[in-house]
Parts: sequence; structure tokens; C-alpha cells
Amino acid sequence: MADIHKLRIPEIALLRWRSIADLLAQVADVPAATINIIEEDTLRVIGASTGPDKPFTESDVVKIKPGMRLYCSAVIQAREKLIVPDATKSDFWKDSEGARAGFIAYAGVPVMQPDGDIFGSICLFDRKPNAFEGPTVRLMEEFADIINGHLALIAKNTQLEETLKEVRTLQGLIPICANCKKIRDDKGFWQKVEVYLEGHSNARFTHGLCEDCIQKLYGHEKWFKEKDK
Repeated sequence: MADIHKLRIPEIALLRWRSIADLLAQVADVPAATINIIEEDTLRVIGASTGPDKPFTESDVVKIKPGMRLYCSAVIQAREKLIVPDATKSDFWKDSEGARAGFIAYAGVPVMQPDGDIFGSICLFDRKPNAFEGPTVRLMEEFADIINGHLALIAKNTQLEETLKEVRTLQGLIPICANCKKIRDDKGFWQKVEVYLEGHSNARFTHGLCEDCIQKLYGHEKWFKEKDK
């Protein structure tokens, strides 16, 4: 499988992910939702809800520093969902980046790559205490599975495109001399079959002699007649 983080994600996929973030924020009735990708020691936002009250906007890049308390980073590092109903009541999360920005409630689920490695996270943010009860978290997990499927298709399409670039197919009528078997190229020059095919495909030739030609060339030679005795 190709490295997902090095693939070019099509704009149509990004649009779908932005719609997912927007829908999640509306369904959960929270100010913001984001979809993030982890790239070494940075977190990049690739999808964000459209509401004005949000901690991140699309294309934001957050440098993850040692000791930084970041909701989304915790989800990605643990590869498990995280629910913070009220950061002000948590000794650990009350001084987090999100809490200091006023987002005291958080829900996040990891997004995995098709090969099982981590890709990023889907996150919800709220400015008031919120336990994210009901189907909200399950819906986030379903969307994470959908994104996982998108990633698998993107990787397969990229591999197919790379394969097609390496395959050169001969098509149409090829003029060939009925006597010497040379092929006429599109510029009108006659070339040996192996020269023409090497120039129009990825085939490479190694030479030998068929049984008929061996007999024709060496059948009359004494050493040839005696070699199999």
C-alpha cells in the first residue's frame, strides 16, 4: 500500500470530508467540528465546519510540542476515542490548549488507514459542558470508517495510475514487410521487429535460435550432427 500521507488527496474527497465536519457540528449542535491528519510532529486540519466559532480553520497546521495538551493529538497518539465532558473539572485537561481557547467539552475518534496505521482524527468542540451522549460518537465512528474507505480507493487509484504509466500498449494496424518482416514506423522508416517493439513498449529482447533455424544454419555441420550422439 502506498504511503497515504504522500498521496495527493482529490478535491472531491476533501469536499466530502468538509461536508462531514459540517454535518457533525449541526447534528451534535456544537460550535465546531474538524477532520485532521497527522504528519510527523504536526497536525493539519483538512476539513472544518463552516460556523464562525471554531478553534481551527482548514489548512491550519499545529506543531505538536512535547508536553502540549491537545485534544486531537491525544486521540491520534492513543488511537482511541476521547470524551472530555468538562475540561474545567479535569486536572489534566483544564490547562489544555482547547480549554484555554474556551472549548471545555470535546469528543474525538481516530481515523485509521486501510493498513491499520493512524491517519488522523475527527473532532467535536463545545464551549459548554457536554457528555456527547446518544448516537453522536457512533456517528463519528461511522464517518471515520467512510473516510477509511475513501483512503483505500485513493491509494488503489494512485497505484493504478502509476501502473498505467508503465504500460505502453500497441494498438491499430502495424505495417510489416511480407518478406523481411521489418515494421514501418509512423515516420515511414522500416525497422527490425525488435527495435520497433522496444521503442513502443516496455519489452526487451534476448536472442536465441528456434529449432528450424538451428537446423537451417548448422544442420549440415558434422559437429552438429554428432552433438546429440
